[in-house]
Amino acid sequence: MAVLAVIFVVVGFAGDDAPPDMAPVLDAADLGLTAVFATEFASRFLAAPSRRTYLRGHWIDLLALVPTARGLRLLRLLRLLRLVRAFSGVFRALATIDRIATQRTLVLLFMSWLGVAVIAGIGLYLAEVEVNPNIDEPVDALWWAIVTLTTVGYGDVFPVTPEGRLAGAGLMIVGITLFAAITGTITSGILRSNEATEQAQGGVPARLRALDALHREGVVTDPEFEAKKAELLRLL
Repeated sequence: MAVLAVIFVVVGFAGDDAPPDMAPVLDAADLGLTAVFATEFASRFLAAPSRRTYLRGHWIDLLALVPTARGLRLLRLLRLLRLVRAFSGVFRALATIDRIATQRTLVLLFMSWLGVAVIAGIGLYLAEVEVNPNIDEPVDALWWAIVTLTTVGYGDVFPVTPEGRLAGAGLMIVGITLFAAITGTITSGILRSNEATEQAQGGVPARLRALDALHREGVVTDPEFEAKKAELLRLL
């Protein structure tokens, strides 16, 4: 479903510059994928133990099914909802991997940050591709998003329309905040890891002394003593 969500996004944006003979194919693919996601949402909603809870956690999936508009520039921004649907699908796929699931918060923050950057960049492109002389390709808008998120601020690309400035405001407020949260989460994880290592190593000598005392008293046999001692020495 995550892969289909990405295809859903591509199909939604491909129609702007596609040849006329490809329009019926893209419309059919768009309709088919919309039907797939509508069926998925309906089946999960009906099967959920608490439908209210499910809707509260997956409302963006419902909004992403809003039909796309290829005419007006402002209405084309509705297709950005598909990007949110794609990023949420990729996050759910990653969250099922055991080793990544232990860092679920970090994965969520990173996917949210990446999603905000891409969505704001594409939003700027859709709003200003025919208006802003500095934006000719999606790469130009993506470059603007990266420069803004890293607070470098070259100033070579900037929004000139109300819609573009709205995308910029969202990127600056949400994106930079998420970037700071990612940095804080990584730093906190490193500090916790170091503290756990220091505590484990600091307790090894005391455990060795206790093990030696138990061995002298005959509570621990020679094979058990040697095996446990080797295990504790490896921790050091």
